[in-house]
Amino acid sequence: MSEGRGKGCFKVGCTGCLLVIAALVGVGLLFGAIHLTTDWGDPNPEQRAVERELPAAPPLPNLPELPDAPPGSGELPAIPIAPLPADFDPSEVRAGVLELDLNMGEFIIQPGPAGEPIRVEADYDTSAFELSESYDERGDGTWKYKIGFGSKGGWFGLLLRGGSQGRNRVTITVPRDQPLDIVGTIGTGQSEIDLGGLWLRDVDLDLDMGEHFLEFREPLRVPMSRFVVDSSMGSVELRGLGDASPQSVQVDHGMGEVLVDLSGTWHNDADVEVSFSMGEARLWLPETGVNIDIDRASVAMGERQLRVDETTENPDHPTLTLRLSGSMGELQVKQ
Repeated sequence: MSEGRGKGCFKVGCTGCLLVIAALVGVGLLFGAIHLTTDWGDPNPEQRAVERELPAAPPLPNLPELPDAPPGSGELPAIPIAPLPADFDPSEVRAGVLELDLNMGEFIIQPGPAGEPIRVEADYDTSAFELSESYDERGDGTWKYKIGFGSKGGWFGLLLRGGSQGRNRVTITVPRDQPLDIVGTIGTGQSEIDLGGLWLRDVDLDLDMGEHFLEFREPLRVPMSRFVVDSSMGSVELRGLGDASPQSVQVDHGMGEVLVDLSGTWHNDADVEVSFSMGEARLWLPETGVNIDIDRASVAMGERQLRVDETTENPDHPTLTLRLSGSMGELQVKQ
């Protein structure tokens, strides 16, 4: 009986192998047929510019209007700073949403003059990549603007074309007088983002594999509520978060290097959570103007270096409560 079962299993095993081989051959033939019969076209680099008008921005109580830039200067004027009323609640301001779905390119986000539309400028190969946009405005004055960029056919299409050709670059300019949330995904590639001077409530971004740089080069018009970055693999630098003064900071990095720079002028207490799976995490703290409370700072496998002064407390300064953790690698905290 055992010999009979052995022969039966052998027959079934051969049949399974033949099915697997047939499937692989079929997939190969399908790929070849698609590649031979599909006309992807020669590379066609083009430049495209899109402008999206937005509803009039609501006024900010007790803040002066943003001044216009001097004609021909090409520079934005400094942000005027004034105290907000104690009962002002930023969450009650009607705001828009800028949703990003960007992949396989170099992406730049920058502040622009008040009163102007959102502007998208793209330089890319239109035979292989596509730029999309959609806009929805509600009756209460809130709006949602979604910008998409990526390979035609996604990764599958990119594979069939034999990889990317040329350089794709998308620049998004956001007016400084519009209250908004920035959410979405910036995928494989590079990004350089300056959110300084904007009127932000929330930032919630997923950053995929690549090199990503995000900073606040100048203070926000109003302290923001929440700053969230979830990154997968590569290098991520987040600078000047103090000038955004979010009440909550959450950074979760997968593999590679992540820098979280909390320098700047904080206006309120903040909970700061930074975690990483494998690699190196560096946290830079303000030298003055804040109290530091380290609730947790641990690395399961690796080492940590903490150079922080927690002994001096000033009741007039905001407190940054830090919760830091890593699975494997090195954690550095410097003040």
